Amino acid sequence: MSSHHEWVEQIAAEHDELKPFAPENGQPLRFAIGDRVIYTNPAGIEFRFSITGFYRPAVPCGQYARGARYLVNSSSPWFPVAESCLRPDDADAGLKGVA
Repeated sequence: MSSHHEWVEQIAAEHDELKPFAPENGQPLRFAIGDRVIYTNPAGIEFRFSITGFYRPAVPCGQYARGARYLVNSSSPWFPVAESCLRPDDADAGLKGVA
């Protein structure tokens, strides 16, 4: 592959053929706007965020084709993250009912 543009075209074509991610594969997205999540980056460092929106590019995009569906309230709110890097933030679960 000689350029980023060609890589994006290849990844987008693979995505269109396989439809491996929600919602294109018929499965619902796991998170909704406002959900609190823990994002784990490639180095294994975790950050607490909230889902602020859904990433829906108008043109083929390598990030979208690799599963990036969510926008979060990070220092880069325009940068989408993949569902596979997110899990529910249940930090408050143990505190419910405690006064």
